[in-house]
Amino acid sequence: MRKCVKLQVSAVMVGCALVLGSCGFDGRPLITEDIGTTVDDNAELSVRVKQALKRAPQTAVSNIMVTRVSEDSVKLSGYVTDDATVYEAERVAGQVPGVRFVVNSLTVFR
Repeated sequence: MRKCVKLQVSAVMVGCALVLGSCGFDGRPLITEDIGTTVDDNAELSVRVKQALKRAPQTAVSNIMVTRVSEDSVKLSGYVTDDATVYEAERVAGQVPGVRFVVNSLTVFR
């Protein structure tokens, strides 16, 4: 019985190797570009998030870019001065009506 199981496992492994080998897989990442592509940067949702960030004292002077990545998701990007601003920007953006997900790509510039 064990010999039969070993043969089956070996056959599956050889089959996978043949499939992967024929696909030309070279080990590099299959997705190399940013998956959060822009849907419409002038969308009402991103405008509302930008306005909310400008109203919040801690994020008002920051140069935070807001991009709508789906119907209910926004991406924050750019550079801020400290970790507290990163978290505050995410919190403010997440409280805007219509935002369910925030992709926080902010970087602290020290």
